[in-house]
Amino acid sequence: MNGNDIPYSIDIDPECFQVPDGATKFIRQLSDMQEMFSDSEAVQSVLESGNAVIYEYWESESEGPEEGLSYSITCIHTGTVGREYYMTKGHFHITDGDEIYLVLKGQGLMLLQTRDGEARTLEMSPGKLCYVPTNWAHRNVNTGSEDLVFLCVWGPRIDSDYAVIARSGFPQLVVKGLQGPQVIRNQSFSAPSAAGEEVKTKGD
Repeated sequence: MNGNDIPYSIDIDPECFQVPDGATKFIRQLSDMQEMFSDSEAVQSVLESGNAVIYEYWESESEGPEEGLSYSITCIHTGTVGREYYMTKGHFHITDGDEIYLVLKGQGLMLLQTRDGEARTLEMSPGKLCYVPTNWAHRNVNTGSEDLVFLCVWGPRIDSDYAVIARSGFPQLVVKGLQGPQVIRNQSFSAPSAAGEEVKTKGD
C-alpha cells in the first residue's frame, strides 16, 4: 500500500470517509482524551450520556526507515465538550521531520506552539495547505457545522510525543462564543520543556 517502489493511486472522497486497502484505521473517543479538554466537569457530563467519537483517521506508514512518504486522512466530527470544540490530541515531534496538511472539507483551526510557549493559529478551510516545521506542536480543531477532513503527509519515521501535550496543553483554547469560534488564552497552560514519556509513530 505504501508504494515505496511501485507507483499507485487511490481515490479520496472527503464526503465518504473510506479506508483504502492496506491502511490502518484509528478511532479516538472522548474517553481516550479526557485530559485534553479544559472543562473536566463537561467531560464527565458528556461521558454520562455516551462515549462520543471525537475523530477518526486512517494512515499508510512508509516501511522504509530512511525513505518514502507516509500519509493519512483525518476526520474530526462536529461538536463541543462544554464550550470547547472537538479536536485532535496534538503532539510534538521528537525526531526531525516536517509535515504538510491539506484541507479537503470543513472549517477549523490549527493550533501550534514551540516548547518555549510561542503560539500561532492557522485557518483550516478547503484548499488551504498548512506547513508544520519540526519544532512546532500542532493540534487541529473543528469549528464548523460539518466534519473537518484533511490529508497529512510526512517523512520517514517521525516519532511523536503526546504526553507533554496531555500535561501542558496549548497556550490557546478554541471555544464556542456568541458570535462563533473564539480563540482564548488557556489559563492552565504551562510551557513544555522536555519530551514526555509516551512515544509513538506519527498518527494524530
